[in-house]
Amino acid sequence: MLHAKDKKNENMDPASASSAEAVNPETEEIYWRERFERESYYQAGHGYGDYGPAYTLGWSSVGLYGTEFELMEPELERQWERQRGNSGLAWAHAREATRAAWDRVKQGVAHAAAPMHHGDLVHILNDLVEACHDGEYGFKVCIERVHAPNLKAVFEQRMRDYAIAVADLSDEVLRLGGTPEDGGTVSGAAHRGWVAVRSMLTRDSDQAILDECERGEDITLARYGKALQHALPADIKALVERQMQGVQSSHGYIKALRDDHKLFRV
Repeated sequence: MLHAKDKKNENMDPASASSAEAVNPETEEIYWRERFERESYYQAGHGYGDYGPAYTLGWSSVGLYGTEFELMEPELERQWERQRGNSGLAWAHAREATRAAWDRVKQGVAHAAAPMHHGDLVHILNDLVEACHDGEYGFKVCIERVHAPNLKAVFEQRMRDYAIAVADLSDEVLRLGGTPEDGGTVSGAAHRGWVAVRSMLTRDSDQAILDECERGEDITLARYGKALQHALPADIKALVERQMQGVQSSHGYIKALRDDHKLFRV
């Protein structure tokens, strides 16, 4: 009798398995977290905690149970009951999210194999340069308005972090023969996400500032996630992933500060 592990190996498609192994879990989470509410199968009242396990099941199962989703659906349904955790979705609904993540990997969207041209790389890196300029500007505005000394110190560090990120990314753009983004205009940064911070800060509220900082870091994370959907050269990918980890760490820290600030005010 074949055990579950043997059954997986028996049906495994080497090419698909390699594709699944190449997927970056953090990139997939950011991709789906940013768009799940806009998917056609989304049902109001459910959060990412409901859909996230279904996406994970989808992208992580490619190549493990066969090459056709419909043929392997019975096994996927059984796996869903084991892996759903606290998700409130029954398989009939989770199936659509699982299929979407499965298709994304199968179609190679998450890991295009073709090497990228320098012009495409420059465009991707300059988008991140622009995002980091926006973050640097956003935290500069926050420093000018925040009251709490500890928050001011946190924002000053983030402003420095973004400045370093801009320099490192710009060096790569120059190495590839491109021209780094110069940061654009304040109004441009505003439209891309950080301008709301100015109107919110008119209230001179540290809580409002923390809310906007978390939102700004969310926007930056989405842009890093988008960059990592491409088949970047190993050295550039390592740089982008390292910077993205810094943004993720900052996002979590600022969220914790925001939550603590709310509790303190209550």
